[in-house]
Amino acid sequence: MAASKGFCVLAKEEINQIRSACDELALERVLALSLAAAHRTLPVYQAYSEAHAGLGGHGLVHDGLVGAWRVLRARPGASFGELAPRVEAAIRGAESDLELINGAEGFGLPEALVVESISAATLALCAYLGRSRNDSFNALVGALEVDRVWAEGEVGKSETEGVVLWDSLMTHYRQQMRDIAALCGAGDADEKSLFRDMAMRAEREGMPFLAKMRSLVSTASY
Repeated sequence: MAASKGFCVLAKEEINQIRSACDELALERVLALSLAAAHRTLPVYQAYSEAHAGLGGHGLVHDGLVGAWRVLRARPGASFGELAPRVEAAIRGAESDLELINGAEGFGLPEALVVESISAATLALCAYLGRSRNDSFNALVGALEVDRVWAEGEVGKSETEGVVLWDSLMTHYRQQMRDIAALCGAGDADEKSLFRDMAMRAEREGMPFLAKMRSLVSTASY
C-alpha cells in the first residue's frame, strides 16, 4: 500500500509514535486521529475534482468524514447505523474515481497526489466502519504520503535544485503529534469538545492543500 512509502522519510522512532498511539489510545480517539489526518489532505481531492467533472466521489467522501465526526461527537440524530450505508457509498465512489484516475493518460504529479489523498480518506472511512486500528494507522501514514509525493514532485522547482524539501511533511507530522498529545492528555469529560476542536482545526489546516492543489491543477496540461 502507498502508505508504506512514508517509512523511508520518517525515522523509525517517529513512525513508532504513530503506531503506539493507534495501539494504546481508546478506539474512538484513534478513529478521530485518522479522520483528522484524512480531512486535512482531502482538499487535494476537492481541487482535482473541480477540474475533472467526471469524478463524483469527493462530495460523498467529505460528507462521510463529517458524518463520522458527528457520530464520534454524539451529536443529536447522528448514529453509526444511519451513517454506515452512506460511508459505504462514499468508499465505492472514491474507488470508482481511483479507477478513472489510474487509467488516465498523462499520469503526473496532480494524479499522484489525488491518489494519495483518496487513499488516505478511504482508509479513514474503512477504519470508522470496521473500527480498525490498523486502517487508522495506515490512514495517518497515508495522509503524510501526500506531502512526501508533493516534496519529491517539486524537486528542481526550488532554489535548492535536486534537494527534496521535507518541510511540509514534517509540519503535517507535527500536527499529528499535537493531536496525539491532546488526546493522550484529555479526560473523558473533555473528549467530545476535543473531537470538535480537532475537526475544525483539520478543516483549517487543509486550506493550504486546497490553494496549492488548485494552483497546480491550473497549470497542468489536460
